[in-house]
Amino acid sequence: MRCLRGLFGPMSLSADLAGRVIKLDDCDLTTGRCYAYCPRSQVDWEELHSRIFGKGYQEIEIGPAHEILMAKAKDPVWKAKVQNGGVVSALIDFAIQEEIIQAAVLTQRDTNLLPGGQIVSQRSQILCCSGSSYISGPTLEALNQGPWKDGERIGLVGLPCQVLALTKMKVSPLETKTPIERVNLIIGLFCTWALDYKLFKTFLEDRFGHSPIQKLDITPPPERLLKVWVDDRVQDIPLDEIRAFIRQACQVCPDMTSEFADLSVGTVEGAINWNTVIIRTEQGKELVHRAMEAGIIEGHPLPDENLKHLKEASWLKKQRALLALKEQEDPADSYLVLPKGLSEKILSSSEEIKP
Repeated sequence: MRCLRGLFGPMSLSADLAGRVIKLDDCDLTTGRCYAYCPRSQVDWEELHSRIFGKGYQEIEIGPAHEILMAKAKDPVWKAKVQNGGVVSALIDFAIQEEIIQAAVLTQRDTNLLPGGQIVSQRSQILCCSGSSYISGPTLEALNQGPWKDGERIGLVGLPCQVLALTKMKVSPLETKTPIERVNLIIGLFCTWALDYKLFKTFLEDRFGHSPIQKLDITPPPERLLKVWVDDRVQDIPLDEIRAFIRQACQVCPDMTSEFADLSVGTVEGAINWNTVIIRTEQGKELVHRAMEAGIIEGHPLPDENLKHLKEASWLKKQRALLALKEQEDPADSYLVLPKGLSEKILSSSEEIKP
């Protein structure tokens, strides 16, 4: 699992370098910021929900939600460039224009598919970060390194594991050496898994040589295909052919919908060019409603059938994560602490999911 790089001071944890994990330093601390912030060090899910949302872990299917919408960006500039409904890019652009934030950390992939963090403050930069790579990368490195201007409020778009790391930064009692106190907006992406960069890159090179990959997209059920845009054509690859490249840490992640974000955004099953938007905090609610009033995005409540499918998918990811954790050599050392009896409830196949 990629930890958060030793960018908070001399530390011993690891970093992604072109998909490889390297040792940074022989730190002799048994605890510290690296350990406290890492999304795979021990985390009490109930306590963290209480600290962030002011209540325990009650909405266990997809996390806390004020509203759940089906939305898309209205400006054609987003429709021509971005993936799905373009809501994330449009909201980041709007938040910067409205000075809710002054800059944001997004993820941009290079020509070799490796994603990395990119600080953006203009629409052209946001457009360069649109689209999905399905590979985990050190996005938070850009947040930690900066540079940032004094008083600059920051937005960040990340995967569930990255959102969890940010949340742990927020509540940590340790001395702050990151600009986490200025992160004013967190948009989390839906994620079922991410791929190992080196293995996936080798696979694509075996298929397509060294032709640059222009775009990647995964179709929803029942099709379940990885679509690869290369050499001005689209190639379909069954998902079963790339499952072997899923990172091991993804197997024990229970969070499909970025439950600790202000807003969580993903696809809408069966609806091309639309996003599902889960509004979790007052900050997220204000941004979405202002954007709708300004005509930046359009949206309406997610239909019950789509909501039911979303909850089922999220519930199944939690089940898979808990089963994987049970198969560990010593389950007592599991990083994930859940309220008493909740693990058994999630693992129960008789649980009925309702919209």
